[in-house]
Amino acid sequence: MKKIGLLLIVIARSIGLVLPWAKLNFDENVVSEVSFPEFHKTGKAEQTVLLTKADNPLRIRFVARYKVGGLLPPVKIPLQVKLSDRDGTLIGAIISFPTNGIDTGTEQPKTRSGTHLLATVQHDGLHKLEIEFAPNKNNNGIEKPDVDVITASFVANAAPVENQYQIPALILGLLGFYLLIRSRRSGKSKAKSQPHKWGR
Repeated sequence: MKKIGLLLIVIARSIGLVLPWAKLNFDENVVSEVSFPEFHKTGKAEQTVLLTKADNPLRIRFVARYKVGGLLPPVKIPLQVKLSDRDGTLIGAIISFPTNGIDTGTEQPKTRSGTHLLATVQHDGLHKLEIEFAPNKNNNGIEKPDVDVITASFVANAAPVENQYQIPALILGLLGFYLLIRSRRSGKSKAKSQPHKWGR
């Protein structure tokens, strides 16, 4: 019973953490992708992308590649993002890329996923995506991080995944915890019920 309880807890953690992460980062329904290769020179860039209402709901997935041997702030890199169509701004947000504990080294560039955004396309046609470094009070003096390339992928028909796995994960986790507690109580009751062996 104890092993079953531990197994259920492990499965619950996988459902609650691994599945959402995999869904967010490996969804293959990418309808468009744009990159900003000159972003490191100016810290500000824009691209146009063709989007349609058939793509709704739309997830924008951001990936940053850091320069080899580059300088990075100690915690994160905030980025101001704006997506607009012919009528104006659809999304205005600040996303972030983790840098905590990352050593850019001298061998291979590091790639990190940033915050995901959800959007609803209002009009078929070209949309403008703008990115710019946002103020970062914890930048440790590094006002312009050494980011090589920013890439934005547009994933179509991407429903939110933040909460859809939480309920089954919680149920399995509670069941596993209950089995662990029950196995401990059962072990204690067996120990008490065993007669004492008296030696001479």
